[in-house]
Amino acid sequence: MSHIGTSTADMAPGTVRTLDETALVRACREGRTVRARDGGRLVVEARLVRELCRRGREEIDPRGLAVEGARITGDLDLSGMEVPFPLRFTGCTFDRPVDLDGADLHLLALDGCAVPGLRANGLRVRRDLDLSRSRVTGDLQTTASTSRSAAVWLCESEIGGRLLCLDTVVESSDRAIQADRMRVGGTVRLLHGFEAHGGLRLLGVQVAGSLDLTGARLTHPDRGLALDLGDAQIGGSVFLIDDQTGRRPLVRGCVNLGNARISGRLLIRHAAFEPAEMVRGAGYASGRDGGDAISAPGLFVGGELSVEGECGIGGGVDLAMGSFGAIRIHRGSSFTVGGGRALDLTNAELRSGLLIEAGTAVEGTLRLAGAHIRGDLVVRGTRWSRPEKDTLIAAQGVVVDGVVDLRGVETDGGRAGFRSATLGGVLDAQGARLRNPGGEALALQQALVRGPVLLGDGFAAEGRVTLNRCAVEGRLDCDGGTFAGGLDAVSAAVRSGMRLRWAEIPPRVDLTGASTTVLSDDPARWPRDSAISGFVYDRFDGAWDWRARRDWLRAIVPFDAGPYEQAARVFRQHGRPVEAENLLIEQRRQARKVSPPGGRSPRRWVRNARDLLYGLTVGYGYRPGRVLWMLGALLALVGVMTMIPAVQQTLRATDPRGNVYAVDGRLVTVDDVSAPGDGTATAARRGARPGPCGDGQVRCFDPLFYTVDTVIPLVSLGQRATWYPETRSSAGRWVSASLNVAGLLGWLLSTVVVLSFARLARPA
Repeated sequence: MSHIGTSTADMAPGTVRTLDETALVRACREGRTVRARDGGRLVVEARLVRELCRRGREEIDPRGLAVEGARITGDLDLSGMEVPFPLRFTGCTFDRPVDLDGADLHLLALDGCAVPGLRANGLRVRRDLDLSRSRVTGDLQTTASTSRSAAVWLCESEIGGRLLCLDTVVESSDRAIQADRMRVGGTVRLLHGFEAHGGLRLLGVQVAGSLDLTGARLTHPDRGLALDLGDAQIGGSVFLIDDQTGRRPLVRGCVNLGNARISGRLLIRHAAFEPAEMVRGAGYASGRDGGDAISAPGLFVGGELSVEGECGIGGGVDLAMGSFGAIRIHRGSSFTVGGGRALDLTNAELRSGLLIEAGTAVEGTLRLAGAHIRGDLVVRGTRWSRPEKDTLIAAQGVVVDGVVDLRGVETDGGRAGFRSATLGGVLDAQGARLRNPGGEALALQQALVRGPVLLGDGFAAEGRVTLNRCAVEGRLDCDGGTFAGGLDAVSAAVRSGMRLRWAEIPPRVDLTGASTTVLSDDPARWPRDSAISGFVYDRFDGAWDWRARRDWLRAIVPFDAGPYEQAARVFRQHGRPVEAENLLIEQRRQARKVSPPGGRSPRRWVRNARDLLYGLTVGYGYRPGRVLWMLGALLALVGVMTMIPAVQQTLRATDPRGNVYAVDGRLVTVDDVSAPGDGTATAARRGARPGPCGDGQVRCFDPLFYTVDTVIPLVSLGQRATWYPETRSSAGRWVSASLNVAGLLGWLLSTVVVLSFARLARPA
């Protein structure tokens, strides 16, 4: 292109020339750039530009108006005008704000210009709006807002091509750019050296392409809203990343993405977010302390939200109720929101997974209450501290379709809480170090875990681990874990067994009402303060030594009879009835030692004595063989006694007629008696020897049957009822007393045997 000035002659250096209308029109007709030559300075009156823009398309070259290095004086007011050709200003200085309200332009480029403000509400640009390398300053007010000012106004504007702000600096004491409901057919590029000193408000904008903030620096004077993209719709992706020279994006204030929709991905890399004050007056105000770095409730991201590189986020990231393809926070990033919410995903939906890479340090809380993660939740090797309200990972009611990977996680001062969560796979916390002395370190109350829960292999918790009413369809593996605050699993149901071989004996274990299939443990490494009342299991894994189980149950205080019966049931169901009986005998022994609430009354002493006797004799009904031996010994003793002739001589029998017999024949009284007339008795002398058993008048004496009839009163053989000791002699009285004692002992022992067998016959 040719160069023109105010005349065809060269201008001396420093000469100021004012361009006249004729020269301007001629340059535009010929498609030449208007610029000063030879170091001179060119002045162009704004009214001439306006007059030129009123000319028809046929009078201007399609290349339009191009001005370079000029000073534009006066008010450049193109409001409401239709300009069918491009307007290009390069390196120009404007004395007054540019007014483009309601204008319809073909293309507008303010490249490297100094502009004291731009009013362009309702502007329509068919192609690009280019503000690259320009410096726009000012605090302009328009009817678009009754109380706020901005350096650039683009509300309700429509840009058919791109909005370009490469290396642009926009300064304002309030808002740098306000472009509510702006529509852009291409991309918005706020790149490289772009700086906005003041709020950048793009509320409800519609961008068909991407929003690129590579290397941008956004600063709000009072750390309020630095970038407002509330309700925005971005057809491509949003990039807040470092540029090729290593310039890192900086945000001093809050980024609002509430209810925005990003069809592509949201990428943040090597960005720095400095703490923001609490945002007030925005579409969404957070009441938490310290404010948010990113406030994006209801945000939709069709692709992945990725935080990469050494990102330092000094405020919270609020993604509540949002929807994301996936969220990945890469190694080297840090969140610093001490006592607040570092990452809030309350009621959010992640169509893939949430990954926070190992090495990420978070000061604050990760909130996942009510969220649905359709993939995996991976926070392996991360470090968490300074929680909000004693909870570092608040995942109440979260639904995770995949695994939850907490391996190597380190927490300090708060719990990892998954109360009422539904986890579709394994919860793996092996090697995790959870520190919350005096509180809960890991909480899984009422959670449903469809895989195993792995709390071993270096897992350490300084604080309680709580699984009350938790349902685990896999196994609970605590092998090699350390539970310094104890383990609570009240009413927990673990389908595939419990492995409880912890590295150190915990101070307390509560499995009240819990149930599982296989109990794999070391009976010698349970704490005395263990509550296992109602704990149900089907079998032991390897530890079938009933003595070890006895010692395990005996060491638990206070005494509870239920665990003994449960252990005995398991032994009996697996073909070990003797071991089961030993445990039940031990149960009765321990029950006898328990002091009653009111002290030991005389009735209690009697009861204990009876119980002791019952235990020593028949092992509380489980050892009836002991009584059988005693009963056999008593039978032998009585049998030997009845076979002694001196004892037999004391025995007598009487027939129905009153005749008295000895074991060797009939015995007649010592004194003579008159024989009755009916002949029922005859006078005879002692020396007479009739036939055996009185010639058949009485039952014959049999020592064996007499012994059985005496010692076992449960049956009657007729011997004890027929033969009795005579008590007129001392020998007879001794025999009578001995037989009566033997009868009482036999009755007692026989009764115990019967009752013992009756008890054993009852179903377990």
